[in-house]
Amino acid sequence: MSVSGQPTSTVYSHPKYYAIAYKWNTTAECNLLESCFKTYRDGNVKTLLDIGCGAGRHLFELARRGYRTTGIDPQPEMVAFVKTGQRNTKLPVTVTQGDLRTIPVDGPFDAAICLMDTFRFLLSNQDIVQHFRDVAKRLTPGGLYVTDFWIPMKWDQIANEMYQWEQTEGDTTVKVFYLQHPETIDPVTQTFEDELVFTVEEDGTTQEIRGGRTRTRLIMPQEFHSLVEASGAFDLVETLAEFDLEKPLDASSGTWRMISVLKKR
Repeated sequence: MSVSGQPTSTVYSHPKYYAIAYKWNTTAECNLLESCFKTYRDGNVKTLLDIGCGAGRHLFELARRGYRTTGIDPQPEMVAFVKTGQRNTKLPVTVTQGDLRTIPVDGPFDAAICLMDTFRFLLSNQDIVQHFRDVAKRLTPGGLYVTDFWIPMKWDQIANEMYQWEQTEGDTTVKVFYLQHPETIDPVTQTFEDELVFTVEEDGTTQEIRGGRTRTRLIMPQEFHSLVEASGAFDLVETLAEFDLEKPLDASSGTWRMISVLKKR
């Protein structure tokens, strides 16, 4: 489960394997972020806050592109992993332990991101609205906030979807299995439990890391738009189906993700 916006899945205690498992789309994601910076802030983005930075793949990729990046993550193993990466690369990256509800850095930043489903650890409307306001306080005037999280592809698949993929780096292969548990749905709070499972093949051995169930929030597109408006902190400037400004979210998208670009009022 998650407490106070902090996920406790045990896969997050293995940053090396997490970094390998999720590296597959980093370039496309960072390309989109830069497109947003150019389109909605005239390229005037130099500093960036990554909320739920994990193993730091966006932090380091964007730092390589010339940005000064700051990450926060609740998992001490992730924070330590990023700090080691910074010492090895000497890139302008900093990281601090913290979660969605306790953002321990002040900024100001030109942009913020919260990607790969992290936003759904905010379990109530009140948490989401307060989070928007807290992020906005840490942004410069006109600052951008980009979020990316799962939405159901079909009405009859709500909290009943599964995804599998694998990534290899050197002699290590990480196979990822993401599943949802429909029997755990609470229709009043719109929450349910999902789970990550890693199968790691390394040095001739195989181990399975079961993350354990974590309660997350189902957020529908129109609901998200209303919560943005209720916060009074941001304007929604774009909703996308893929990491491409030319692919807006609509009924024909057939996607499992919703990417939103917000601009500070």
